[in-house]
Amino acid sequence: MSLHITALSIVIVNSDGTEDTLRCIESIYANPPSASFEIVLVDNRSRIPCLPLVHERFPKVRTFSAPRRQGFARNYNLGIREAHGAYVLILNNDTLVHRDALDGLIGALRDHPEYGMVGPQIRGTNDRIQPACARPLISPRRYLWHILPADLGHPLGRLIERIESRRLERRPSGPVPCIVGACMLVRRSDLDTLGLLDEGYDFYYEDVEWCHRVWAQGRQVAYIAEARITHLGDQSLSKVKVWAKQSEYRSALRYFRQYYHLTQRQAWVIWFVTALNFLLRGSIFLAQEAATSKMSYARAYFYLWSWVLRRHPASADITEMLG
Repeated sequence: MSLHITALSIVIVNSDGTEDTLRCIESIYANPPSASFEIVLVDNRSRIPCLPLVHERFPKVRTFSAPRRQGFARNYNLGIREAHGAYVLILNNDTLVHRDALDGLIGALRDHPEYGMVGPQIRGTNDRIQPACARPLISPRRYLWHILPADLGHPLGRLIERIESRRLERRPSGPVPCIVGACMLVRRSDLDTLGLLDEGYDFYYEDVEWCHRVWAQGRQVAYIAEARITHLGDQSLSKVKVWAKQSEYRSALRYFRQYYHLTQRQAWVIWFVTALNFLLRGSIFLAQEAATSKMSYARAYFYLWSWVLRRHPASADITEMLG
C-alpha cells in the first residue's frame, strides 16, 4: 500500500519570470489531472519577488526559496526532495498545460512499466512542434550540426527545424532517445535507482544526461504525442543570454567527456565551431542593427566570441574540466 497521499507533484522553478510562472500555474488549475496533485514552486532568488504574488493568487501552491542564486538542476532537485507525489513532474515555468496532458503522461507511465520517463508533445507559440521534445541523444557530431548548419539563428537552421517539426506531426507515441527538460515525468519509486538531476550541470544538458541515465539502466524514455503543452520559449532567458550560452558550452564539454570519451582533438573542434557560431551570430545581428537602427544581441555575441576564444581546450578552466 502506498504511503503517498498525493498522486502527482508538479515542480516548477521561477528565475526572474514571474508573469510566465503565474500563467503556467493558472493553466495547471484550468486543466488539472483527474488524480490529486500539488504544485511545488522553487524561486531562484528572483530580483523581483515572486512568492508573495503566488501566495495571493494560488494559496495552495507550496513555495520554497533557493538558499542562493543557483543552477536549474539544484533548484529542481530542491523541489523534488520536497515533493510528496507518487509521480513527479518537472515543468518549465514558461509553459502552458493543455487539457488532458497531465492525465496522458501519468497514464503512459502507469500502463508501461518499461518506461522510466515520459514527456509530452511540445508546441511553440507558432503552434509548430518543437523537435527537442523527441530527439536523438546529443553526441559531439550532433552538437556541431546544431550550432552551424542547423543553428536557428540562420535561415537554413530555421528551414531544418520546420522539416523536423513536420516529421514529428506524424510520429506516434513511443520510445525516443531523448525528451526535453521543459516537461519530464518520472515515478517517485524510480528515483532511488535513477537519482536526481546531476547538479554538476549549471544549465543545459541536465535533461539530456537524465535521459541518458534512464537508457543506461535498461529503461525507456518515451514521447507521448497525445499529451500536449505549449512552450513560450526563452522568455526569461533572453535577459541572461550570455550566461546561458556560456553554460551551454561548458555543459556540452562536460557531457561529452562523461559519456562519449571526448578527446582533446574533438574538444578543439567543438571550441572552434562554437567560436565561429558566436562570430556569425554577432555579425548577423550587427547587420540587422545597421538596417533597422534597433539594438539587438550583436554586442552580446561578440562578447561571447571573445569569451570562448579564451576558453580553448588548453586554457586552465577547460583543461581541468576535460581531465
